[in-house]
Amino acid sequence: MSIVEVETWKILDGNDGPHHEMIRNWIAFLRKHPDLFEGWKSVRYYRQISLPDGAPTGRYVMLFEYESLEARNAYKQRRGDFSGPYAEYKKVDPYQFFDIDSVTLEAWEPQEEALWFSFDELEQYAGS
Repeated sequence: MSIVEVETWKILDGNDGPHHEMIRNWIAFLRKHPDLFEGWKSVRYYRQISLPDGAPTGRYVMLFEYESLEARNAYKQRRGDFSGPYAEYKKVDPYQFFDIDSVTLEAWEPQEEALWFSFDELEQYAGS
């Protein structure tokens, strides 16, 4: 069963530009080296906004989807201290621009997947 790891953070003061550039570099690295990320299913990046006005809150979130909790843990063990093949990965790790005191980390597992749907799926059946 897949899981989603949810990590949130704020950017260190005065580092918005370097942070955003490093995120782009980090995602480019993931795309170039999928062999290092066995067990990952997807990565999604968001900026938190307030409702209803949509004003940015200053917090960002990354959703890491893994094939399973075991796959996530195996990846973390393989990566370890960022040595070996992960040494290059450490060079694009955006944590240097995170306010470390603001970082949160949670994990979520899917429930009732048989009940999930997409509104795109509903459109397929609208004409029938």
